[in-house]
Amino acid sequence: MQVQQQERNSNPVLPAEKRKERAKKRRSKLLFVNFMMLWLLLIACGLYGAHTYMNHVEQSLADQLSQETEQRLTELETSFNTKLSELDSSYNEKIAALGEQIEELNQLLTFVKDNSSNNNDNSNQLYSQINDIKAQLQKLQKSMELLK
Repeated sequence: MQVQQQERNSNPVLPAEKRKERAKKRRSKLLFVNFMMLWLLLIACGLYGAHTYMNHVEQSLADQLSQETEQRLTELETSFNTKLSELDSSYNEKIAALGEQIEELNQLLTFVKDNSSNNNDNSNQLYSQINDIKAQLQKLQKSMELLK
C-alpha cells in the first residue's frame, strides 16, 4: 500500500507536467491557427483591393472611351454638315449658272425666230440646245434634293 501511495503521490507531479506540455501544444496550435487566419485575412483583403481597383480602372476607361467617341461623333457631324453645305452651295451656283444660260438661249431663240424665215432650221437647233440644258438643270435639281 505504501508503494501505491508513493506512486499516487508521484503521479500528481506527472499530470502537472503533462498539463503544461498540453497547454504549450495548445498555445502553439492556437498561434499557428491565428497566424494562418491572419494570412488568409491579408490575402482576402489583397484580392478585394485588386478587384476594387480593376473595377475603378474599367469604369475610368469606359468613361474615357465614351468621351472620345462622343467627341469624334461631334467632329464627324460638323465635318459632314460643312461638306453638305459646300455641296449645296456649289449645286446652287451651278443651277443659277445653268438658269442664266437658259435665259440667254431663250432670248437668242426669240431673236432668231423673229429674224428667221420659215425655211431655216437654226431655230430648231437652238430650241434643242435649250431642251438639253433644261434636262441638265432638272437632273441637278433632283440630285440636290437627294442630298438634302
